[in-house]
Amino acid sequence: MIQPVPRAPNETVLLDMHVHSDYSIDSVVSVGAIVRAWERSGILPLVCDHNSIAGSREVYARIRGRDPDITEILAEEILTRDGEIIGAFLTEEIPPGLSAAETLDAIDDQGALSIVPHPFCTHRLCTIDQGVLQDVIDRIDIVEGYNARNRSPEADIESRAFAGEHKKPVSAGSDAHTHIEFAGALVAVAPFEGPEDLLLNLKDAPVWCRPANER
Repeated sequence: MIQPVPRAPNETVLLDMHVHSDYSIDSVVSVGAIVRAWERSGILPLVCDHNSIAGSREVYARIRGRDPDITEILAEEILTRDGEIIGAFLTEEIPPGLSAAETLDAIDDQGALSIVPHPFCTHRLCTIDQGVLQDVIDRIDIVEGYNARNRSPEADIESRAFAGEHKKPVSAGSDAHTHIEFAGALVAVAPFEGPEDLLLNLKDAPVWCRPANER
């Protein structure tokens, strides 16, 4: 369900599940800015830079330096030969240029979660190939159902319908590449300690997303 405001009840974690630091060549958001945004808002970022876990490693080193009880989530938006796939709770970087299936093998080998970002966005060249998506959907853990960078709501609506059809939980993320975009889409989940907890807690989790006409 979509909440009118991004406010979490007690004992709930607010997550922006798609954020880029300046370890991504097309992002202007520094690691320090992401950490300061977390300090001000309490919103935990899933930092998934293009083909790199360096940004998420640095962000979580700083966050956990302030609060060691927070679970580290190393993540990467990996450009496969078939389009982009996010790995979350990684232990090491996955190289770009593999097939989607090979990338999912690498994610699984690390006990991490796979997320397919913006699967029905038509204005990005990196969106996963639709035929390949159908082939690998049984291996995908999470479908990104809310991406605040999508230019119209139709892509998100189609993503959520697809997730429902395949009984996959949905994530929400700003896909922020600039400071003002942070927290453009959020999900509120119960506290979690690892990938299995987060996957379970995403089911029916409340979501807030900035309306398309404000993006």
